[in-house]
Amino acid sequence: MKKLFTLLLLIGTAINASAQFKFSGHIAGIAKADTFYINIPYVYGFYHDNDVAIPVDAKGNFKINLNLPQQKFGNIRFNNKAVYLLLTPGKSLVMNYDPADSSASFNGTAAAENRLIDKFDLNGIPFFAEEYKSNPYAKLGPADLQEQVVKPWMATRDKNIALVQSSMVSPANKKLIIQEIEANYILQLNYFARGIMKTGREQIFDFVETIYKGVPLAPQVLPAGPMYYQFADSYIGYYEILAFKGLTSAQKTDPKTMLKYYNITLDSGNTVSKLKGKSFINWILVRNTYPKNIAETWLAQNIFYRCSSKDLAYAKPLMDEMKSIYPQSKYIPYLQTKINTLELLLAKNLANKEIIVVDGYDKMNSIYQAIGKLKGKVVYLDIWGTWCGPCKEELRYNPELKQKFKGKDVAFVYLDMDDDMKDGQWRDFIKVNGMTGLHIRKSSKDIEQFWDELLPKGAGTRYYPTYFIFDKNGKLVQANAKRPSDKADLYQQIQQYL
Repeated sequence: MKKLFTLLLLIGTAINASAQFKFSGHIAGIAKADTFYINIPYVYGFYHDNDVAIPVDAKGNFKINLNLPQQKFGNIRFNNKAVYLLLTPGKSLVMNYDPADSSASFNGTAAAENRLIDKFDLNGIPFFAEEYKSNPYAKLGPADLQEQVVKPWMATRDKNIALVQSSMVSPANKKLIIQEIEANYILQLNYFARGIMKTGREQIFDFVETIYKGVPLAPQVLPAGPMYYQFADSYIGYYEILAFKGLTSAQKTDPKTMLKYYNITLDSGNTVSKLKGKSFINWILVRNTYPKNIAETWLAQNIFYRCSSKDLAYAKPLMDEMKSIYPQSKYIPYLQTKINTLELLLAKNLANKEIIVVDGYDKMNSIYQAIGKLKGKVVYLDIWGTWCGPCKEELRYNPELKQKFKGKDVAFVYLDMDDDMKDGQWRDFIKVNGMTGLHIRKSSKDIEQFWDELLPKGAGTRYYPTYFIFDKNGKLVQANAKRPSDKADLYQQIQQYL
């Protein structure tokens, strides 16, 4: 049964059954019984392992009681439309949604605040980020950015805040909603700077600094909404800019340079990052600079993220920090369960003969040394890295892909880009994730010769992940093949060579 749409509930605490929020409504245009999905993240963000299915009957009606110990923000995603919601325990919300025109109407005791929030389109794309490749604001200088981007966006923020202040919702809800609006204002400018601006690096950093300068990190309202927590996470980038600001070129490359806010040397930071991941370096900064309760929540979210990615090597050091600094944390029991599950998966797959690390892979200088051993099979090659978020997201679709071609002449080869010091972590990762197939690991330097033969310079951009298909004779027949998440389109690509 296909997904109708997804409701994303973004939260800051664990769920218990102490209070209920009654959520019901109607979806227009339903011809037969269907299902939509409620996703209830651990802290914030969207992770598929938190999906909860809700049935919709043949008339388009749905009804569920959600156990919510405190207010949560929600986000309904349907095609290109997103509807932001505020869900309050003890209240009810009746939502009528029409996919044809992406319109939603609300009734119930939680209707007033949700009608208000729906006016702001907090999940929408602001005017200055609608175009990516040909964005008219991407190359503006500082003065023009202020006039054409910052001031109009600030006016939108202030208009929305004024609407909240003049509304009839409770004072507590007013403060909470305004905090989300203010966080979204900063977030969207930050996304624009780091993802769209095409000026020099220094100008981008200067612009980011102006966005955050004077904006307090500590929340005015707790529990905070998802926009605030994303804002708090993005604040790390602001601290990074301040940490390097004023350093000479020599200091930026001197391993003995002590970094402000991190209180570690560049050399120590690089070593820790390679062994424990960038998230641990971020944690060092968060631990030193954030309010303690916000730091605890940030840490819990990142442990959860690593567990969700089945990245045991990076999850465990963060979990050790949680136990050491917050030994009574409410987050520990659930997170420890997640860690234990990953350790069981690792133990289970240690002897899995279908997870094959190619003998002498460190001496290999051509991908065809592996492909040549698989004559008679169509080969799907995945170039990835344990550090690569999109790579790991695509791994979620591997079981379905392999089930599709089970018993057929299809082989899977994984070319990982990780440094030699991460060899053990790489081996554990592929076992925890049950990545059946042939595995090769190369450093960032050594993998270049593989890229040169697969995608010669000028033939395309080298992304992680990138996929290739070889026919049964070992010939490369499809560069930049479809991703596992493309499902049917990828299956068709592979099938034509069987």
